[in-house]
Amino acid sequence: MSEKVTDFTIGADPEFTCVDQKNRVISASDTVSEDDDFGVDGNGMTFEIRPKESTEPLQLVHNIHDIFVRQVIKDNDFLKFRWISDSWYSGYPLGGHIHFGVGSRVNHENAVLRLDNYLGLPSLLIETKSKGIRRRADGYGRMGDYRDQDWGFEYRPTSSWLTSPYVSAAILCLGKTVMYEMLNNSRFQWKELVEEGDFRNIPKPHLREKFSEIWKGITTMKLYQNYKPYIDLIYFLVKNHLTWTPRVNMKEVWGVVDMKPCISSKINLDVLWCRYNNE
Repeated sequence: MSEKVTDFTIGADPEFTCVDQKNRVISASDTVSEDDDFGVDGNGMTFEIRPKESTEPLQLVHNIHDIFVRQVIKDNDFLKFRWISDSWYSGYPLGGHIHFGVGSRVNHENAVLRLDNYLGLPSLLIETKSKGIRRRADGYGRMGDYRDQDWGFEYRPTSSWLTSPYVSAAILCLGKTVMYEMLNNSRFQWKELVEEGDFRNIPKPHLREKFSEIWKGITTMKLYQNYKPYIDLIYFLVKNHLTWTPRVNMKEVWGVVDMKPCISSKINLDVLWCRYNNE
């Protein structure tokens, strides 16, 4: 008798900000409806994307792109703005919360500890360091941060991974892989390699020493081979001391670049990524 596979949905509500030609931050609450899928974060200034959840993380990335496309068709003025995501911008933290539709099938607190280890820490290593420190200066995005929901829980430590569809796919595929392992591998072994201070102060050299062991664990997970081309971007960025921010503007790397965004240009994987030491 084959082993029963436990699957789940994955969703998200990542944030980003828009800046006009005079480098002024655009107020989201003055621009879009609070309840739309292209909506407003609680602070009223940053935009929040609310894609439909899916069991397939790559579908979730597709859903995000669809939201961008529909919005610029609805209001072409958004193409005049510079779109910015990462960890923090101009006084506003930017979150990349991930939703795991696991119900009560797993202990949420234990799941978050493992996500911190295999998802949170790798994401820290590819953030822009100075922005990551500012985001967490008041405790926002700290290790172990989550919120219970009727459908499961919201994982909150990750900053906004909307920098490109490639990074979005890498982060979401890794999140799916880690959670799937917890639900379907009773012999899942892990070492707790992160501490609260790692998320607060982000001492990069200290964290990089842990990455090789964490990556080794990731590559043994059942879904890793399924998503290897996407997840391996994280390894490439970490090992080459690159951040998750491409040199191409966010709206362009998402392929939303002209009056007919539904006919978006292809995005090549040879994008030049910003170096960690050249912020």
